[in-house]
Amino acid sequence: MRLPEFSVKNPVTTIMIFLAIIVLGAVSYSMLGIDLMPKLEIPAISVITTYPGAGAVDVETNITTKIEESVGTIQG
Repeated sequence: MRLPEFSVKNPVTTIMIFLAIIVLGAVSYSMLGIDLMPKLEIPAISVITTYPGAGAVDVETNITTKIEESVGTIQG
């Protein structure tokens, strides 16, 4: 029963100890390195095809499909 007696006899000391624990916890929490959205490098390639005077269907069937087939075989 020494802890309750000490707390009752020295309330200011008890409050200061608890405040020190709270402050140290808040400082530790603010310095904690948590990254909610880490930087990810997703491998991607972008190819833009143009065919002046042609419709979208012509560009897709004549150019885009052939490029996709050849680029799709690249390793990595």
